[in-house]
Amino acid sequence: MATSATLMLHLTGRCNLECRHCYMDGSPRRREALPFDWVAQALRAAPGLGIGTLFLTGGEPLLYARFADVARVAAEVAGLATTVCTNATVVRRRDAALLARLGFDAHVSIDGMPGHHDLFRARDGAFRKAERGIGLLLAAGVPVTIVTTISRGNVEQFEQIAGWALAAGARRLLVQPLLDLGRGMAIGDQQLSGEQLNRLILQTSDFGNRSAGRIAASIIGGSKRFLLAHPCAAYVCNGGGCHRGVSAEIKKVVVREDGTVLPEATNLDHRYALGNVADGSLAELVQRYFPAGYAAFDRLCRSTYEQCVPDWPAPIVPWDQLLALHSRSVLPAPVGAAPERGCGGGGAGKAAAAPIWIKPGSAA
Repeated sequence: MATSATLMLHLTGRCNLECRHCYMDGSPRRREALPFDWVAQALRAAPGLGIGTLFLTGGEPLLYARFADVARVAAEVAGLATTVCTNATVVRRRDAALLARLGFDAHVSIDGMPGHHDLFRARDGAFRKAERGIGLLLAAGVPVTIVTTISRGNVEQFEQIAGWALAAGARRLLVQPLLDLGRGMAIGDQQLSGEQLNRLILQTSDFGNRSAGRIAASIIGGSKRFLLAHPCAAYVCNGGGCHRGVSAEIKKVVVREDGTVLPEATNLDHRYALGNVADGSLAELVQRYFPAGYAAFDRLCRSTYEQCVPDWPAPIVPWDQLLALHSRSVLPAPVGAAPERGCGGGGAGKAAAAPIWIKPGSAA
């Protein structure tokens, strides 16, 4: 079986920072955490479900009490490519050594030069602590990707951020236009204008070209042109005229810190969930979803696509943002019901992921 699907585990809601744009609302006050035993069985079931990519995130995943145990289980799963998403401020030498030994990658978020980053992260000294953690990861041999959220407040710092990532030794720079999700909704006025987004796209491309292969640089998202030509990239494939010919699919499974298991989008309304970790194993939840809940989710995806994508004013479509916002107003209903109108959200953001899927009936 192909292993091209993605599993994203939000191990904990706890974070040592309280970033202004956090789509997860992570903070030091949160205590939710996934049960280790459930996480372990989900990881071992991954190959049987067609899952080949794993993201360990949070909150801050390194604050999860049994992070090292989770990492070791993941490393034992053949063919599972694992990335740890961290703010790097709490990275210790032993953490870096563990990730290097297990062959993991790291995604580290840096959102501007020191002054802006610390302000955005609501913590003085956050930049320098992250810089130190990145240094430990790189020294241990962990491949590091810098993920930078760009808003109106730091768009003029892009060249500095990119230059810093290159000088630090990162292998890749991912540029995320501010999303209207989580705490980011409180600073929605900081989303980029269309003109700023177009300029950012060009700057990102130019920077990557100038680096002469030393670092890859790209915008997180997909082009509107691509989504119009390939709607199956926007989670709306059910075999009807699709060149991939699948009957139904889930390309990414997201397990939230409270145990809710969601299809595709981290901030999706929980009415569309596969269930909760208390309801059964990951394989069981996936198998139950196709006859019981997939039709409503498919309808949500299709109505969001039809109402939002064709007339979206920017070249980058924030698909996950649109789907999440739309899911709050569109009630799960049988296929064939009249679609509810309206396309919420604005600005730029993450578009659809690459074609990856869990097919109905898959099991560990």
